[in-house]
Amino acid sequence: MSDDPFEAIKVTFFQECSELLADLEANLLALESGETDIETINAVFRAVHSVKGGAGAFGLDDLVRFAHVFETLMDELRSGRKDCDDVTVKTLLRASDVLADHIAAAQGTGAPVDVARSAGLVAELEALTHGAPVSAPAAAPVAVSAASAADEDDFGFTPLTISLDDFAAAPGDALPDLGPDLDGFAPQADGPRGWRIVFRPHSRLYASANDVSLLLRELGRLGQTSVELDASGLPSLDALEPEEAHLVWTIELTGDMNEPEVREVFDFVEMDCDLSITPLGGAAMTSAPVLDDLPGLPELDLPEPAPAAAPELDISALLAKATAVVETPAAPVAAAPAPAPVAPEPVAPAPVAAAPKAAALAPSAPAAPAPVTIRVDLDRVDRLINVVGELVIQQAMLAQRVTESGLARSSDIALGLEDLELLTRDIQDSVMAIRAQPVKSVFQRMPRLVREVGEMTGKRVRLVTSGEDTEVDKTVVERLAEPITHMLRNAIDHGLESPEEREAAGKPAEGTVRLAALHRSGRIVIEIADDGKGINRTRVRGIAVARGLIAEDAVLTDDEVDNLIFLPGFSTAETITDVSGRGVGMDVVKRSIQALGGRISISSVPGKGSTFTLSLPLTLAVLDGMVVAAAEQTLVAPLSAIVESLTPQAEDIHYVGGHDAVIRFRDAFVPLVDVARVMDFRDGAADLANGVVMIVETESGARAALLVDAINGQRQVVIKSLETNYRHVDGVSAATILGDGSVALILDIDALVTAGRRKSNRPELKMAS
Repeated sequence: MSDDPFEAIKVTFFQECSELLADLEANLLALESGETDIETINAVFRAVHSVKGGAGAFGLDDLVRFAHVFETLMDELRSGRKDCDDVTVKTLLRASDVLADHIAAAQGTGAPVDVARSAGLVAELEALTHGAPVSAPAAAPVAVSAASAADEDDFGFTPLTISLDDFAAAPGDALPDLGPDLDGFAPQADGPRGWRIVFRPHSRLYASANDVSLLLRELGRLGQTSVELDASGLPSLDALEPEEAHLVWTIELTGDMNEPEVREVFDFVEMDCDLSITPLGGAAMTSAPVLDDLPGLPELDLPEPAPAAAPELDISALLAKATAVVETPAAPVAAAPAPAPVAPEPVAPAPVAAAPKAAALAPSAPAAPAPVTIRVDLDRVDRLINVVGELVIQQAMLAQRVTESGLARSSDIALGLEDLELLTRDIQDSVMAIRAQPVKSVFQRMPRLVREVGEMTGKRVRLVTSGEDTEVDKTVVERLAEPITHMLRNAIDHGLESPEEREAAGKPAEGTVRLAALHRSGRIVIEIADDGKGINRTRVRGIAVARGLIAEDAVLTDDEVDNLIFLPGFSTAETITDVSGRGVGMDVVKRSIQALGGRISISSVPGKGSTFTLSLPLTLAVLDGMVVAAAEQTLVAPLSAIVESLTPQAEDIHYVGGHDAVIRFRDAFVPLVDVARVMDFRDGAADLANGVVMIVETESGARAALLVDAINGQRQVVIKSLETNYRHVDGVSAATILGDGSVALILDIDALVTAGRRKSNRPELKMAS
């Protein structure tokens, strides 16, 4: 990281942008689902507002301009001046995608922004803001400029004839009426020109190190100010909460300034206060576009108004009077002679409009304390994980040496070793909790992908997600994005039918893709399901035969045909598109999942849809396992998959078809898998008299019995990737280092059971009774 403090702050800004974009996406999806409450709308506004404010500090002009148009429309929604209808929400969703593109381009991590797309979204947002109908996304590039009348027509802009002589009026004269769209220059009632501002800070404004005196000083630089303090909400001294906000400020600001100039003073605190801005002697004003904000309007060379001769505001005297009010809270103190406090006019955007008088504003409830967090470089956490892993290994080695020395379990050394083991486990659990992260960070990226692929393929798609809060190791989360992305694209492109085909089949025109996460048997399971046409097994088989992937007379089950799509280079796409058909198919997904120690399975019903299930370990660091022996090899079985262990009896062993071994377990028969035989550790039959059976449960809920030679104990082991250090081995998910320094393989229970079933179909592998 650069030593430049400014660059460090910029890095922090982009990190915050990532979080803001995630919140923005989540709240926009909530709006799409019908949750059009004011809190959700405000949350969207705050996210865009924060991005705009930070971008302005770093001079990211393109990002600021786009965020400003976005923010303006959100201000219309939160004020109630515009309805949050379906067209608006869908436009906002696409605008959030473009906002993300602007941020990525500014950060230097993405491609340059598509200017045509960005300009088109600007036009749509502007049209929605000003009440113009928007029926569909702009199809042609639209440039935000005043270069031609044609461009102005694209924005729905009607040229206005403005005489510059109108602006040469004497000071104090009313400006000409420029129409209802120029609220910043609308004429006001007789009397002084200016604004009445009612400002009630929230406690979080002070918690963010903002200072009211600085805001008042900035207002004083705009024009003549008369400040009135309402301290009627101030409690007695013994009931005073020092971290709460109790004061309300009413400021009369006179001069030739427009409303956006006044609001700009409160730009960075608007979310932390109740704010009402009304013209002196007029009705409530709203934040509408002024001359500088209108797209396509040429820059006007207007005469500068004479600066207001406003005296410097005496902030110290004003705050001194506020302090004096503590002793007599019932008496309002004014900074300038004025009549009794005047009730502010209701303003739709400002929460203060809910109360008829400033004095009647109830103190806000104390905000819940935000969790204290710190940002830590991921490499540091990874190093900590590795050190803890080595600590676990050393503790296991120490335990092994103590056992071999023959010390009694009641000895001080043995007891101290048990305490060390408990402490080591606590450290390991705490460190793993640091790395635990909800899959929400991956799921939140997918709605945009679904929208874009839907547009490219001409299909209407709705994404339904569940289980976003399911936690898994951060390393797993980071490597989930690519396979999930590929599978969602596959589900939309190959799985879902076109709207016409769906309606002809009696289905809704809009297809549904479901993305879910859940914990099962100590692993995380990701399901990607669609309600499309399912896998066309006849076509899949035909393609596999034509490409020489299988023999023409091969006898395959439905599951085996479905799994043909995982073969390298297999694709059912007839033409190459931006979505598919380039020979990079589901085999890439399978390899990615296997590299994580996981597996993928398919379930498809023709005409109903398909479900792809990814199963992955919760962590790539440690697990609790049962150490077992099979043909003089030491193996580790994940403890989460083991139901029970028992000694087999000859009378409980039976054979189906004369060669498929099963064992009776609690009045049911489960398949018996000889681990050493399946792993090719030996060729001979197992010795049932001296063997041990472990009843295990697969992720699908099915049970099986694993036959091993002995169980050597239970312990926590550190996971080492076999893919990285060697290669993929069927039936093995990873490896570990034991206390004696030897390497043991960690069994993949589901893969082992599946392999056992395949081998049991051969009569020569029948177990001896």
